[in-house]
Amino acid sequence: MKDRDFLIWIHERLQLVHGENPHVDYMHKLRAIIFRTPLEQSTPTSAPFNNMEELKIALAGKDAFNASLR
Repeated sequence: MKDRDFLIWIHERLQLVHGENPHVDYMHKLRAIIFRTPLEQSTPTSAPFNNMEELKIALAGKDAFNASLR
């Protein structure tokens, strides 16, 4: 599944399954991200993180490393 299709699926699930209001700010933000995601972009489905906390720690390290290169 391409990234754009996955993001659309998430949006529809939030709205249609979980009853999220499509007019709240984060739903607008999600639609903006969907609009700007290239049609053919495809991210691998496997990642070495078991939860969001592990991902956030990895991202903080990655962001700090990238900032040091500037």
